Amino acid sequence: MTGIAALTILLCIYAAGELIAQKTKAIFSQVLGIAVILLAGFWSGILPETLIEDAQISGFGNLIAGILVVSLGTTIDFPEIKRQWKVVVISLCCVIGSVAAIILIGGPVMGMEMAVSGAPIFAGGSAATLIMTTTLREKGLELAGTFCIVLYVTQKFIGVPIASLLLRRTAVRFREEPALVAQYSEQTQETAAGKKRGLLELPPLFARPSVYLAKLGIVAVIANCTARLTNGAVHYFVLCLIMGALFFALGFLEKGILSKTQSSGLITFFVTILIFSNLASTTPQQVVSVLVPLLAAALLGVVGTVVVGFICGKLLNIPFGLAVSLGISCTFGFPTTMLIPQEVSEAIGRDEREKAAILNYLLPKMLTAGFVTVTIASVLIAGFVVNML
Repeated sequence: MTGIAALTILLCIYAAGELIAQKTKAIFSQVLGIAVILLAGFWSGILPETLIEDAQISGFGNLIAGILVVSLGTTIDFPEIKRQWKVVVISLCCVIGSVAAIILIGGPVMGMEMAVSGAPIFAGGSAATLIMTTTLREKGLELAGTFCIVLYVTQKFIGVPIASLLLRRTAVRFREEPALVAQYSEQTQETAAGKKRGLLELPPLFARPSVYLAKLGIVAVIANCTARLTNGAVHYFVLCLIMGALFFALGFLEKGILSKTQSSGLITFFVTILIFSNLASTTPQQVVSVLVPLLAAALLGVVGTVVVGFICGKLLNIPFGLAVSLGISCTFGFPTTMLIPQEVSEAIGRDEREKAAILNYLLPKMLTAGFVTVTIASVLIAGFVVNML
């Protein structure tokens, strides 16, 4: 198949996945839609197994992924993290608890290779999935790679019902506390004071899409050189995230810089398709064979989250349901961390005042939790456990 035909087919599949997510209000995520369409195409023979290779996704996708992860670093809101320190602590502890449960308990059950591969995926995020699938492909561990993809596209169905149920119970208890309702119904968003100029901030003359892309590339190169200095002990993508946050703090990179490049959609497309690059060689038998490890990883991940959430909730005086919801946010991330509090506030609030109070109480916490688990913790965990393979 010609390169342009293969690329066009993949673009159409990517668009179809987005439309499915939109029509189902993200119940069926975009990545799930893409995975189902690709598997159906490959297994039926409609799509050639060389589709992704013909579109030359792998080479460019691997290169551009670093830029995407650098841009994630610029979304780290240090002041908000400081304000929500309890949320940060609980979220991190829950993710660590779930990963530990999957590896330590799941290792003897499903095999250490599967447990180590799946644990960072449960911790959430496309970047973590990319780290694991890329490494597994390089090592020839195709079955473990299939397991990672299946877990990645289905884990949302694990976390969303749990978070929705527990947040509803939390909201019911919350609305029975008049003092809390009064406090959060009148809560206003803080406005930022005059922002100080960063140490490496460039003049307004350089505020152009081409310059934004160049700056992202420069930081990715610095991260790559630093990763080489560690002899691979610290994964390249982990350093991309760290360097992105560092150069954002120094003013060299702007917040959410990727959206300013006018190319974020294309970059996200390449990286997303790259995650599914080994589906062409995946058979129905392989998918069936990973169902048992999938159930084991899901069960152990949830148990680890619930146990640690219960302990942290007691220690930090946070409701049990809220603590577990913060931890389980790793399975879905944004925008679901925004949608669930909105749905809960509309369903539980008996008037506009209660709805506003519930939303103000839950939304910042869930947004922070999802960011901490999916954007930060999952990448760091994947960068660490990948050396165990």
